[in-house]
Formats: sequence, C-alpha cells, structure tokens
Amino acid sequence: MLINSLLIFATCLPLVWPSKRESDLYRALQAKYNPLVRPVRDPERALNVSMKVFLQQIIDVNEKDQIIEVNAWLQFKWKDYRLRWSPSRFENITSVRFATSEDGGPLWRPDVLLYNSADEQFDSMFKSNMVVSNTGEIQWVPPGVFKVTCKIDITWFPFDSQTCFMKFGSWSYHGKAIDLLIDTEESGESMDLSTYVSNGEWLLVDAPAIRETKYYACCEEPYPTIKFYIYIKRRTLFYAFNLIIPSLLISIMTLMCFCLPAHDMAEKIGYQTTILLSVCFFLTVLSEMTPNTSEALPLIGIFFSTVTLILSCSTAFTITVLSLRYRQPANHRMTKGMRFFFTQWLPWLLMMRRPGHRFQKGRAKVVEEEKEETKQDIVEPKSNRVSLQVDEEHLEVARVRRSETLLDVLCDVPKEQLLLERKVGEGLFAANRQQSIESRRSNQMEKYIKRCIETTVDQGCEENDYTIRVFEYFQAIHSQLKLIREEIDKKNALQDTLEEWKFAAMCLDRLCLIVFSAFLSTSIFIIFYSAPYLNA
Repeated sequence: MLINSLLIFATCLPLVWPSKRESDLYRALQAKYNPLVRPVRDPERALNVSMKVFLQQIIDVNEKDQIIEVNAWLQFKWKDYRLRWSPSRFENITSVRFATSEDGGPLWRPDVLLYNSADEQFDSMFKSNMVVSNTGEIQWVPPGVFKVTCKIDITWFPFDSQTCFMKFGSWSYHGKAIDLLIDTEESGESMDLSTYVSNGEWLLVDAPAIRETKYYACCEEPYPTIKFYIYIKRRTLFYAFNLIIPSLLISIMTLMCFCLPAHDMAEKIGYQTTILLSVCFFLTVLSEMTPNTSEALPLIGIFFSTVTLILSCSTAFTITVLSLRYRQPANHRMTKGMRFFFTQWLPWLLMMRRPGHRFQKGRAKVVEEEKEETKQDIVEPKSNRVSLQVDEEHLEVARVRRSETLLDVLCDVPKEQLLLERKVGEGLFAANRQQSIESRRSNQMEKYIKRCIETTVDQGCEENDYTIRVFEYFQAIHSQLKLIREEIDKKNALQDTLEEWKFAAMCLDRLCLIVFSAFLSTSIFIIFYSAPYLNA
C-alpha cells in the first residue's frame, strides 16, 4: 500500500510542480515596471486603444425609469513596449495573464468607463485577467451587466422603436494621451452580434458604432468617445392579444348598447357603466407600463382616451334615448318639428320601417292593411241545396210580415249633402276625411232617430207608444256607444302618442348607432394607421 502511494506521488509530482521559466518571466516583466506610467516611448505621442463590444443579450427595457439593461463583453487592445520577451528564452511561452483589481492591478490599463451608466456602482465591469502576448499586445475582455440611461420615446407605444447607445470614453486622459478607436477587424464599425441571444419583447434592428471627438471650452485638447448604438423595435404580438384586441372588443360592445331595446332603463345604463369600468381598468394597466412623462402621449393612450370619450358620449345619448322613451303626454308635448324630424324625416333617412306606415321622400303615410278573405265554395248534395232554398224563402216571408208595421211608421233616412266644407277641407288629408265621415254618420243617425220619433208622435196611434220606446232605447244605446267611442278614441290617441315617443327613441338609438360606428371606425383607422411601421 505504501509502495503504491509513493508511485502515485512520483507520477503526479511533475504535473503540479510550477514552471520555473514562467516564474522567471513574471519577475522579468514586473521588474522596474510602474503601473502608473503610460506605456509609450515618446510622452508627446498618444497611445492607441481599440475597443469592441460583444452584445450578448438585451435583458430589460424599463420604459418607466428609462433604463435599458444589457449583458455585454468589452474588448480593449493596446500595446505596451515594456512587456515584450523572446519566447525561446522562456520555454516558448507566448502569453501570460495578469489579474486586475479595483485599485488597478500590477499593469497599466486605460480608465475607459461607461459615461451614461445607471448602475449604483457606476462601473459594473467584472475585473477579469488581462492577456499579455510576447509582442507586448495586451487584450482585456471584461464582461458585465450594464444599465444604461436611454430616453424612451413612447409616442407610438406599442408600435414604437427605440434608439439607445452606450457611450465609452477615458475618464481622465484626453485625446492626445489616449486615442480611443473602434476595433474593425471582424464586425466592422458595429457591435459583434455573433453570440447575441434574441429578446422576446424587442427585436434588434441594428447596432452600429460611431466615434466622436468633442472640444470643450475649458481645454484645447480633444476628447474622443465611442457610441455603440442599439436600434430596437418592439414586438407587438403580446400587446395585440393582451391589450389592443380586448380594448377593440370592448369598444365594439359599446355600439351594442344602441341595439338593446329601451324597455328597461337599468339594463342600458348598467351595461354602459360596466364597459366604462372595463376601459378604466385597461387605462390603469397602461399607466403602469408607460413612464410618467408629459413630453409625449402614447398612441395606445390616445386610443383609450378616444374610447373613453365615445363611452361618455354614448352614455349621455343613452340617457337621452331613455328620456324620450319614457315621456308621457301628460307632462310632455311633442311639437310639430320634433314629430316631423323623429317620426317622418329621420326614419326615411335611416331607411327604417314602421308597421302601418310608409316613408317616402321625407314623409310618412299611413297604410291600412287590407285583409282579403278567401271564400271557398262548398260542394253540397242537390237535395240539401233545395231544402236550404225553401227554408230561406219561408224566413224571408216571415221577416217581411214582421217589419210591415215598423215600415209604416219609419221615415226616410235623411240624405247627406255635399257642402263646400266637404269639397275643400276633406279632400287633402286621408285621416281627416275618415274622421269627418264617421262624425257625419253619427250626426246623421241622431237626426234620423229624432225624425222618426217626431213622425211617430204626430201619427198619434196607440201602437206607436211601443215604437217610441224602442226608438228611445235605441237613442240611449246610441248615446252610450258614443261615450264609449269617445273614451276609446282618447285611449287610442294616448297610445298613439306613446308609440310616437317610443318610435322617436328608436330613431335616436339607430342614429347614435350609425354615428358612433362611423366615428369609432374612423378613429381606430386613423390612430393605428399612423403607427410608424404598421402602415409600411
């Protein structure tokens, strides 16, 4: 057992024994090396530092706080003439690693920082090792999760595109000391997107890089910076299914209120109130998504404001419709202009239908429904037909005999005279003509009964007393029927007035349905067609 342990120790000893040449190389490189000195032979010359960004992922875009959070790797390259060696002298070692720290580490490195950082520690780069090659070239690739301030324009939300950038530059060196350049070896003047992971909410359109040089009033030296832009476009599928389509359905349901019959006031008002509360709920959700800013109003906010306006107006018009529906002739009188507008001209314009009426050229005409009864001939046997004819003849003879006494005392029915009033006033309007005919017939029958009574009294027969009583009974019955007819006419007039108010409410409902449908459709088309990439 002891022998086996010694053999394993002897075998693994060369693997763990440190390289003496590598140790010598580190001691040789750090001898007389000052990390505070800029690595240039001529102090008047600028040190070229090339930079590149490898974008890994867009983690989050916080519209409320106007911050974009990305995961990226930074790559810095520069040359230090003090860190050169011959690989043949150190067992062909061509590269070594030096650790970095918050204080700077054993080697000099550029103090390039993210200018528009929103991180609490400001510098969120991980202090990774620096790789030094035998030619003196140093490559430093620090990864990090960067929070960058970005002005979010929510004008076209949720069909918006945003432009953010990461601005890098030296914090203490000017352009004559450090010349910050864009590394264009592989991806050119843009970010490296070879390892980029796509985001579910945002689509990366482009990521160019631009070098800028600024001169400030305090100093005459230039200050170069590099901006790595991030052009992103919002994916609208999530918002379409969770925000836009439900709001569109709610807005369409607003129009359905005008299709409900106005029999129950609570139903229509409750329906409108429920829809208004639903829109208010979506407005609350929208306010949590968008930043608290007064610089721009989001497109979806304009849409919800329009829907809220339509709902408010429709609720007001619904109350007006219900007011017309429940008006009574005892406290409201329909004027001629209102009757013409709501019961004649507006139904003709909206192509509505009303039983018993026909609308033509802005006028309403009363149409009486004629019921034609079809008579069917019943084929009977010949014997039955002869017996029926005999019975009818006997009945006719008996009827004539019973009425002879009455015919002797009855007088002639007074005939109706065609006066000027009838010629002029009754030939214009069918309703007035029908009413006048009924009134004349009633007056004619009253005159006829009076004349018959007078004629019977003048004859002075004892048998005529019974006839006078019969006429008096007929006269009493006629007066009672006249009173009943007057009451029925009053009820019919009242019912007609109520039906006119109901029909006026229906016309106003139909008008509101058409007007609000056109306004809602136009508003939706204009709002969503104005989106920047929806109408492309």
